[in-house]
Amino acid sequence: MANYEFPSAPDLERAYRTAHTALASLLPQRDVVPEAEASFPEVLSHFEFLVNQAELITIRQLGPPISWEAPRRDGDWDLIVGGVDLDADAHEFGDIELGTGAFTGPKGTWHGSALDRAGLAYKRACGWDFTPGNAGIWLVMLAPLSASGGENDPWGYSGRLVGFVVIYDRDNDGTYESIGHIWTATAWQRRGIARRLLTEATSRFAINNVEKPYTTDGSAFLAACHG
Repeated sequence: MANYEFPSAPDLERAYRTAHTALASLLPQRDVVPEAEASFPEVLSHFEFLVNQAELITIRQLGPPISWEAPRRDGDWDLIVGGVDLDADAHEFGDIELGTGAFTGPKGTWHGSALDRAGLAYKRACGWDFTPGNAGIWLVMLAPLSASGGENDPWGYSGRLVGFVVIYDRDNDGTYESIGHIWTATAWQRRGIARRLLTEATSRFAINNVEKPYTTDGSAFLAACHG
């Protein structure tokens, strides 16, 4: 069978190959078809896979992009704690209102939302069989990167979701008492984010349990918190 090369402008092919190489450098080599050994149609067909995998790696490192509205914070670019009750139709509390992209992905469902992508990064990092899913109360740590707004109205912020704690009402008595998941993006670890979120959780809710299993790092973190 004869091989057929799709016609392409040399500059466009060169750009795709350069991008292919850059994206591939983020992934384990076993997952990547070497660009130099691939035809241009193979490069194109592999490109979406590379983009998706590189995005997941970036999210694991930095957290997913997210937007929100909040009161104006002049000169204050510190981390911000927000919260959303997904058991109550995404009812938020506090003065932060997460954008719809926090709960809704490109196809209008939970899949691909900022919270879902953070949960997927957490699942892969810990080796769990499932993600937290669209349930429970999520306390999230937000890292603002840009903001805009008027003098009196709430400002629109964009940044990264760099950590979360998910809390559940396991016995359905109306009291949220059990922490099911704790995660911090890799590049934001060792900055007290998980401890701050845990403190926020225990100050707001009658927490009496942190659910197992634990990772090695999780066990060490909880031991330090109780030490």
